[in-house]
Amino acid sequence: MSDISDEERRKLMTDPAGRQNEEKRIRSIAERLAEVHPPSRKVRRDPVDELILTILSQSTSDANCYRGWEALRARYEDWGAVLTAREGEVEETIRPAGLAKQKSATILSTLARLRDEHGSPTLQHLEALGDAEAMDYLTGFHGVGVKTAACVLCFAMGRDVIPVDTHVHRIAVRLGLVPERTNAVRTHQILNDIVPPELRYELHVLLIGHGRGVCTARNPDCGDCVLGDVCPRIGVSPSA
Repeated sequence: MSDISDEERRKLMTDPAGRQNEEKRIRSIAERLAEVHPPSRKVRRDPVDELILTILSQSTSDANCYRGWEALRARYEDWGAVLTAREGEVEETIRPAGLAKQKSATILSTLARLRDEHGSPTLQHLEALGDAEAMDYLTGFHGVGVKTAACVLCFAMGRDVIPVDTHVHRIAVRLGLVPERTNAVRTHQILNDIVPPELRYELHVLLIGHGRGVCTARNPDCGDCVLGDVCPRIGVSPSA
C-alpha cells in the first residue's frame, strides 16, 4: 500500500471491505514478525511504578533508564519517601538515566500532585476510568505525553492500548499504516483505531524488536526483512 493521506485513510476505514483488508494486512504483519521475534509476555507493574519508569526512559537507552530506576528504588523506600528528599537529591540519584534535571522535576511534580489529590502517590483510581478518560488524566501531568500514558495503560493496567515509541512510529510510516508526515500522537490515534485490540500489545513488542534489529532508523536491512515483499518502504532511502 502506498502512502495515503488522513482523508483517504478515513474513507478507507469507513468502508467495511477496506477495513477488513487493512486488518488482514496487520494480522499478516504480526504473524510474520512473530516467527522471527517471538513476543514476550506482558509484565504487570504498579501503575505509579510504570509511570515513573517510563518518564525515566524518555530520550535514553534501556540500559541507562534501568540504571536510574534501580538507583531510585534502592535509595527510597517508597514514592512518598521520594517527596521528602532534600533538594537536588532525586536529580543526583537518577543522573544515569540522562536529562536528570528535567526528569526529576517531572517525577517530583507528578508524585506531589498524586499525593495532594489522593492522599498518597497512587493511580488506583484509574481502574474506574475508561481508556480515553485515563489517557486524558495522565497526559494532564507536566512532562507526561501520550506514549508515556499509553505505557501505563498497556503494561500496568492490562488495557488494549498500543504505545507508540520511535520504533513503532518509524515502521508504521514505512509500512504505510499511517501517512508519511504523521506525528507520533496522530500515529497513536490511527494505530489504536486500525489494530485489533487483542493484537495491540503484541504488535507493539514485535515492532520494537523489528525496529531495533532490522528496520533501524539508519540503514535498515531491507534485504533481510520478513516484510520486504509487503513494505512500500515509505521514507526509506533508495539505497537501503
